[in-house]
Amino acid sequence: MMLMLFAAPAAARAEISVIGRVPLAELLSARDKACRPLTIGGQDFLSTVVFDDNWNTWFMLKPVGGGSDAGLWTEEELTAGAAYSGQGLELRLKETGGVIAVETAAGESTEISLTSLFDRLYDYSPQINFGGVMTYAVVRNLGPLTGNEGTVTIRVGSDGLYYYSLTPDKLISAAPRWLLVANGMFYGLKVEDTSLLFVSKPVAEAGPAPSAERALPR
Repeated sequence: MMLMLFAAPAAARAEISVIGRVPLAELLSARDKACRPLTIGGQDFLSTVVFDDNWNTWFMLKPVGGGSDAGLWTEEELTAGAAYSGQGLELRLKETGGVIAVETAAGESTEISLTSLFDRLYDYSPQINFGGVMTYAVVRNLGPLTGNEGTVTIRVGSDGLYYYSLTPDKLISAAPRWLLVANGMFYGLKVEDTSLLFVSKPVAEAGPAPSAERALPR
């Protein structure tokens, strides 16, 4: 789903302009669609990654339809070997070289790669295009340890890598966070009430350079 932008009045262009918005609840409701389905042991799960306050990725496995049997693991925990118990299943999980193997006690197994989880997030999350030059997937995020609310933006660079960053709501409740410079404009995010705003401002007026990102090979 491509989020729509709208033009700001000409008189407002010297200041921060709101060029689009989306309700935070709408972003959250889109989260399950951006999870990758996984079936093992006769049970259907959704798999995805979530991000902590330090932008580290956590692997999530949760039953389709919700419930309290979700599992969450850091990459370090998966590399060492982890276990899941729920839905009448005992699963073993192990990450090797960016690929997560999931196996039942009976020996049934499946694999899922970290890259494929980013593929799903990018392809199935709402997307926004800034300045006609860069498209971002916009992903609602709840911190796995803190529950802190924020937005993850993911883009594909010219080098074919995924670039992502986490913007906590509390960081952009008073002022925007700038993500991109294009065509003499800064583009970024701001939270207002219950909506995520997409904003722009001329470079001469904007101040700091766009924030840092992390990269993931595709």
